[in-house]
Amino acid sequence: MWALNPAQLVLAVGLDLVLGDPRGWPHLAKAAGGLSTRYERMLSYFGKRSIGAGLLFWLAVCGTMLGAYFILVWGCGRFLGEWGRWVVWFLNTAIIYQSVAARDLARHVCAVIEPLNAGDLPGARARLAWIVGRDTAELDHEAISRAAIESVAESTSDGVIAPLFWAALAGAPGALLYRTVNTLDSMVGHRNERYENFGKVSARADDLLNWLPARICALSFWIFIPGLRWSTLRAEAAQHASPNAGWSEAAMAYALDVRLGGGNCYDGVQLPGPVFNAAGRAPSVPAIVASLSWMWRASAIGFVCALTSALVIKLLSTY
Repeated sequence: MWALNPAQLVLAVGLDLVLGDPRGWPHLAKAAGGLSTRYERMLSYFGKRSIGAGLLFWLAVCGTMLGAYFILVWGCGRFLGEWGRWVVWFLNTAIIYQSVAARDLARHVCAVIEPLNAGDLPGARARLAWIVGRDTAELDHEAISRAAIESVAESTSDGVIAPLFWAALAGAPGALLYRTVNTLDSMVGHRNERYENFGKVSARADDLLNWLPARICALSFWIFIPGLRWSTLRAEAAQHASPNAGWSEAAMAYALDVRLGGGNCYDGVQLPGPVFNAAGRAPSVPAIVASLSWMWRASAIGFVCALTSALVIKLLSTY
């Protein structure tokens, strides 16, 4: 149950490539988001929004998601007999499929490229707001391009490499836990007055689960960038406020030879940020297109590594 089935991985990734995340379908992130809203409201009503309350919140949401999964697995084995094995097989495949978001990332970024190419900045800003947390109302052509590329870089790590990593390590439960933790970070892991304490556990848990995948993602870029020293990449990544986001953004900046990073505006507040590859070219639409090519390359490497791990584990288990 905990090991990753190679056939499930192949089918799950294939479904993501073909379908993406169709709107209106039940989804792990929607379920985790709904639980997040309910539990946050409940805990805020009964007590102070402290770090302790945030820990209880995190345990409640993750516990509910994993508990529901194991109850379903138990119920299938208990009441469906031989058919239960197949139901669990497809359940695990569906979880891994919904934990990966390569096709949806490409779809959202292409939706930004289209109006940007046409000179429709309001349209591009509106589309960009779907995939970034920064304020987009005043962004110009270059800033929109930069934001889109940075979104591709970060999402390659936490939307593709990380779920594949945790699926390879712990099967469907690992992918489920990762997607839940990542959703909670996007819901409450913000550094503002409302969530500074309450969301701290959720943010730190996401940092922990993304620590190694972020560096694997950067490595999958770095091996194809001639002349770039790993020490340079590490030094620039360390300047980012996040322990993980800087790795993929710095690697993407050098892969495209563009300048990324710098200050961003959140809820009307301008926040400074490090610049990656300061000598690089200004971001542009062709660079956004190229960033998607690098995303697919890194995704392919992540898939091959996860599949190889699953095959090796399966082979060893037969002896």
